[in-house]
Amino acid sequence: MAMLSTKSNSGVSSPPVGSPGRTVMSQPRGERLKCRSKLKICTWNVKTMSKEGKIENAIQEMKRMHIEIMGISEMRWPNSGEMQVENHKIYYSGKNDGVHEYGVGVIVSPTVAKCVTNFTPVSERIMLLQIQASPINISILQVYAPTADKEEEEVVELYQEINKIIEKIPKHEILIVMGDFNAKIGAVNRTQYIGAHGLGNRNDRGDLLEKFAESSDLVVMNTFFELPPRKLYTWKSPQDKPERIVRNQIDYILVNRRFRNSCKSVRTYPGADLESDHVPLVGVFQTNLKKVKKRILVKHDMRRLRDPSIMGDVFQDVNKEIQKNKEEVDIEQKVNHIKESVQKVKEKYLKPDKRKKKSWMTEEILGMMEERRISKNDPQKYKNIQKAIRNKIREAKEKELEDRCTEIEFLQQKHDSYNLHRKVKELTGTCNRKQQGKLTDSDGNIIIDKQEKLKTWKEYLEKLFEDQRERHLQMEEPTNGPTILRQEVESAISQLKDGKAAGPDEINSEILKLFDEESVILLTEMLNTIYDSGKIPSEWLISEFIALPKKPGAKKCEEYRTISLMSHLLKLFLKIIHRRIYKLCESRISPNQFGFINAVGTREALFAIQVLFQRCRDVNCDLYICLIDYEKAFDRVKHDKMMEILKETGINDKDLRIIGNLYWNQTANLRTEGEHTENVKIMRGVRQGCVISPLIFNLYSERIFCEALDEMEKGILLNGLRLNNIRYADDTIVFAENLEDLQALMDNITYHSNQYGLNINVKKTKFMIISKNKITGSQLYINQTAIERVKQYTYLGTIINEDWQNSQEIKSRIGKAKDF
Repeated sequence: MAMLSTKSNSGVSSPPVGSPGRTVMSQPRGERLKCRSKLKICTWNVKTMSKEGKIENAIQEMKRMHIEIMGISEMRWPNSGEMQVENHKIYYSGKNDGVHEYGVGVIVSPTVAKCVTNFTPVSERIMLLQIQASPINISILQVYAPTADKEEEEVVELYQEINKIIEKIPKHEILIVMGDFNAKIGAVNRTQYIGAHGLGNRNDRGDLLEKFAESSDLVVMNTFFELPPRKLYTWKSPQDKPERIVRNQIDYILVNRRFRNSCKSVRTYPGADLESDHVPLVGVFQTNLKKVKKRILVKHDMRRLRDPSIMGDVFQDVNKEIQKNKEEVDIEQKVNHIKESVQKVKEKYLKPDKRKKKSWMTEEILGMMEERRISKNDPQKYKNIQKAIRNKIREAKEKELEDRCTEIEFLQQKHDSYNLHRKVKELTGTCNRKQQGKLTDSDGNIIIDKQEKLKTWKEYLEKLFEDQRERHLQMEEPTNGPTILRQEVESAISQLKDGKAAGPDEINSEILKLFDEESVILLTEMLNTIYDSGKIPSEWLISEFIALPKKPGAKKCEEYRTISLMSHLLKLFLKIIHRRIYKLCESRISPNQFGFINAVGTREALFAIQVLFQRCRDVNCDLYICLIDYEKAFDRVKHDKMMEILKETGINDKDLRIIGNLYWNQTANLRTEGEHTENVKIMRGVRQGCVISPLIFNLYSERIFCEALDEMEKGILLNGLRLNNIRYADDTIVFAENLEDLQALMDNITYHSNQYGLNINVKKTKFMIISKNKITGSQLYINQTAIERVKQYTYLGTIINEDWQNSQEIKSRIGKAKDF
């Protein structure tokens, strides 16, 4: 098999690099794929990929031209991420404001998709895709440069941004920079970076491109091959006519000079069609791909349990497996036995559904697209076919919509909420594209190296959960705590929700609900062993986070949401403890708290606020309010103070010991691209996803507000009682009749919150005066920082404004209903 020509004597491929939020991967060690040594790579400005049928048309053209990698300029998809269509993988990077403008993307064949090690969305004009190859890895930068009507400074900034990325790519990799550069190099004398076979006359942007190529040691490959003009031009001008041909070369493929010999040819394919005034520019590279071994988390198809025969088989086998090891004494072995038993049965009966999703695209439409391509030289026929294609696409989409709505109605009639929700998400498109972010360092530079990224995440977790506390939990030997009953375990199992993602042990609640009486007895014995000894299985003490962007364009660690999945066995155990301590803890929480309390929620909290506003308006009383925003409140809970509060509630000693051991011995790591950071000790914060955490936080915040406000006779007087705050978990509103009282309340709350580790975010905390009169000149301070006064604020999803009016909220709800 032909190999890549290289000056390097080393046959070792470069280390892989990556970005946060990628598909789960392991270290790419790779096996060679049985694939052609010649790899066709193409770049094409398609004008837009937002039109229905355009992506399917592009894939059809890829197959026809035998292209493995197609770079797209002017993608016009907002945000960044990846999705799959017809087994082809699409990576894209667009504008973060949701606007369908600019954008770049890369479509890869199923063969290449197995070899992708990293995707980094840089901006709406640049993205990076890295591929495992042999003997040298390939890095592809897809580019869409500003058009001629944009300022030259924009072009210079683009090249500077590309150079920053190039500096981070290993020098011993093949680097391909390709796309629509909107520059004309022209036919010029040959240099080591520019060939003599360009097309047309050079312009100023061509000079900038040549300078960029020289500074980056890149060779503009499509100027080195002597070809007829028909196979050199990449763009037709709107003024192009048969009697006056106006065509230019503005799309290019650049390769680092060291590996220019790997590129065997570059030419355009003017016969290809994608409703664009550009034609595809195709380069042929001689290299071998290497398959990346990815650690993919297999999602077993739990919906198969709806089939009575399959459910019966799973019921028999899972109970038979679990009851094989009755005499096991060691708690770690017991937990592992249940885990292995469940996994064995899932592999046998609940394999993932690999059937292709039904597409609205039809063979008839694809055939019409091919007919349109053949008719490119007949403008009128081309136009007629295009009109017919649009009509057919409209009909196909309408039929698909009808079919989906019928399916949703059927699921609703069956009360199948799980599949109903899934189908609605598919219909609205919220589950079709996987959002993708990037990670930057403290100076704003994009991090590409995987090890550097893991180090950055580890440092972030250490900073987030670091605190001063006792090294070991000091507790007396527990004297009380009733034995866990089988009925408690059965009740807790029945309360587990179906359709929830399994934890690290891959035990789903649907499987636990199939345990027979003997299996439940064995499970009860295991939980009692843990409860009486206080020794928690090591697997339950390790949290594994994944990072999801909070918003499009997330860059810093703080802009990602760390999500942790909990073992359903641990969740079951904690549900039993939660049920035992709930009433005792709830009795210590004031009626001002509406979060995580039975029989109340956001509606009751918002109703209480509206009633308060109305009463104040009726008696012409001004309202001075502060809307508090805490910095990561749930992650700032001090463990030693938390344990003090729990002891004072009077809960059983064994319950207290279990909670203490969970918090004192827990560690966490973060998984990105199949790699894990080193474990980090969790020194503060409540456990994410734990059923007890909301209850603990309510007790914790209750202590803060009791100490801060109990002795203060300030607030709004209602029916002889002073009301000065309403809370939903950490979302807090503080009220007063005047500014002086509000300032005094906030000074106390700020002080006591700091004592308990909670810091108020002065940038997000807001101040509002609700009055019939226009009051000016008032200013609230927190930590000597002036708090912004606002005319309206969204609290618990509802708009509150200073004019006592609900008209904005009504309009907002109507708008949301229309959008849905």
